Parts: sequence; C-alpha cells; structure tokens
Amino acid sequence: MRIALLVNRDIESVLALNLLLPRLAAHEVSVFVSGQVGGPKGPKPAAMLGQLGFVEQDLWNRVVFPALDANVRPARYQSLNGLQRRFGFKIMSLASARTPEALEALAVPGADLFVSIRFGKILGAEAIALPRLGVINLHSGILPSYRGVLASFRALMNGDSKIGCTLHRIDQPSIDTGPVIEIGTLEVDRSRSLFWHILSLYPIGAAMVARAIANIAAGETLPGKPQRADDGAYFSFPTDEDLVAFTASGWRLFDRSDVNDLLGQFGVGDG
Repeated sequence: MRIALLVNRDIESVLALNLLLPRLAAHEVSVFVSGQVGGPKGPKPAAMLGQLGFVEQDLWNRVVFPALDANVRPARYQSLNGLQRRFGFKIMSLASARTPEALEALAVPGADLFVSIRFGKILGAEAIALPRLGVINLHSGILPSYRGVLASFRALMNGDSKIGCTLHRIDQPSIDTGPVIEIGTLEVDRSRSLFWHILSLYPIGAAMVARAIANIAAGETLPGKPQRADDGAYFSFPTDEDLVAFTASGWRLFDRSDVNDLLGQFGVGDG
C-alpha cells in the first residue's frame, strides 16, 4: 500500500515518525511536511507560547537536527533527514494544501491513503479526494470534546483527570469533525508539564495509526463513530490571559528535564 504521511516540522511529528515508520516496512511511504500550523492570515499564538514554540521547533530545526545530520551517530531516535536515510522515503515541503502546485505534489506519489499527524494545513475537498482509501488524522485531543489547537492544554486547564488523542477520518474540509476511529487516553500527572503530556500521547497515537493501517491493508472496514456538530467545542490558540491562568494554577509549559530526556533519546548529551 502506498501511504503519504502529512506531518509538521516539529519535534512531536519527528517523534511520531520515529515510532511509526518501523511498523510500515511493508508499505511504500512518502512524507509531506508543513512548516507551521495555520497560515499568515490565521490566528496567531499568544506571546507566551513563543517559549513552547522554541522547544517544539526552533531548538530542533535550527540547532539539534543540523548537528545530528552533520555527525551521524547511533541513537534510539533520528532526525527527519536521518529517517529519510534509513527508510528511503521522499520528503516534500508544503506551504499550502490547496494551491494547484500543492495538489499536483500531493498527487505525485499516487498514495492509497493519507495519514495526517500534526499537519499544519487544512486539506480541501480536492486533496481529500486524492487517496482512494481516504484520509485519517491523529488529533492530540479527545474528540469531540476538544477540537482545534493545543487540545491537551485545554484539558489540563479544565482539570480533566485524563487527556487523550483521537484517530479519526477527514472526510470534509473542516477541523477535527470526521468519524472517530479510536481514542487513546493518558492519566494526567500534575507533577509533569504540558510538553511532557503532549509528547506522551504519541506512543499511544502511533500504535493506533499502525493498527488502523494494518486493518486497512487487510481489507477491513475501520470503525467510524460520527461526531455531532453540536458536541464538544473548537479551541484556537490560548490567549496570554489563558496562559497566565494556566501557570498560576501550578502548571508549567515545559521543564528542562523534558528537553534533556528527549536529547538523550536522540543521542545528544549521553556521552
């Protein structure tokens, strides 16, 4: 089966690829990468989220991954370029998923299935129609309760005892509304940060994606529980006021230990 993975250029996506690609050895894989969530005219993250953005993207894309690519060494996880060398897939960057050029690029691999994980662009009807087996998306929140951006933040802010991720179909050009295939959950740990909780969802989510792909390849029909339009809520980026309230309640966006643990997984700082 030919599979196109649609991801974002951030550490969560690279982690998800490290977890998922070894399970897709029987398939022909291509990877499309967005540079950020949303577009230049969309809502902007609050200023305080710049710190989290640095830990999720700039630290890795500008510092860690270039150093790893220049000095390859054995490690549990690899950079995007390292994964490309190991698995031999093509990487294509997309600034949009709706322009004629983007649609042409998406059509080139002749993918049977699109798998979206943190992809930063909304797929239009033309893109959704390209793969004969459809589009599935891993959303880092429990649907339909938490649609939109930083669902884990909203769940922690609301005092939920569990957060989760949802595998669902994308069947129309909307955000997080398609039929639900599977939901995985994680117990909240108030001693850990938002970033830790987000990262901890991806082993769960990658396993869900791998199961769905195996079932599709076997000719099985995936379950799909429709979402009602009036269930749940859609959330955009938190405001600075939201972030002040979040930290005032004892939560942290990230801890130094989160970053150090990840660096070790990529073979940095472990001697």
